[in-house]
Amino acid sequence: MGQKVHPIGFRIGITKEHNSKWYAKFSDYAKLIKADTELREKFTNFLNSLSTLKQRKAENIDLSKVSIYYPATTNQIFVNIYCVNPSKLKTDLSRTPIEIDFSNFLRQHLSTHELVVKLKRLRHPYTEPGILAQSLTKKLEKRMPFRRAIRSAMKDFKEAARRAKLKPREKGIKIEIAGRLNGAEIARSEWVRQGRVPLHTIQADLGYVSQRAQTIYGTLGVKIWVCKR
Repeated sequence: MGQKVHPIGFRIGITKEHNSKWYAKFSDYAKLIKADTELREKFTNFLNSLSTLKQRKAENIDLSKVSIYYPATTNQIFVNIYCVNPSKLKTDLSRTPIEIDFSNFLRQHLSTHELVVKLKRLRHPYTEPGILAQSLTKKLEKRMPFRRAIRSAMKDFKEAARRAKLKPREKGIKIEIAGRLNGAEIARSEWVRQGRVPLHTIQADLGYVSQRAQTIYGTLGVKIWVCKR
């Protein structure tokens, strides 16, 4: 039986960095781990909840990742949100009735820290596996046939890679979907690969994300690998 290794964890310290960077004493380590996880979940759930509002278009709030940084020399917590349209998101955050109440959370976990949120724009969003996965799961949840959804994601990546001027011989994408595809009685998995996706090459700039699509037939698992060089 093959042993599976996470593509990002396999490359940490070589071509990838941690999404959280901070230092803590041994006595505070467990508390900060819990606070880090809950803080990331709060931001992700809040941004995803904006897509349910009628005044928003779902594609404008696509979120690639959330990185958290605690400098040892200050009492500030920097949260970087990488999204498609940060200016639009910032405007809508001030208009929506939904609010994030972090005061109780910070008082409970990090009473001496100040929260600083920065929105960062992705220049070529459809070269990011997180954006592609969100777009693909939305199409599957709207009952689009999975093969058509995969072709659409492949086309989006190809166009974005052309604009980003990625070298044709170095770029590649692999998409895998598992579950009751198109409502079939028996669950199965299907995958499509285009270009170069070297899972064993540590120096390769490989992005990976896994998400779930909640359909009327059940849960579909979506995995996307993207190689940029």
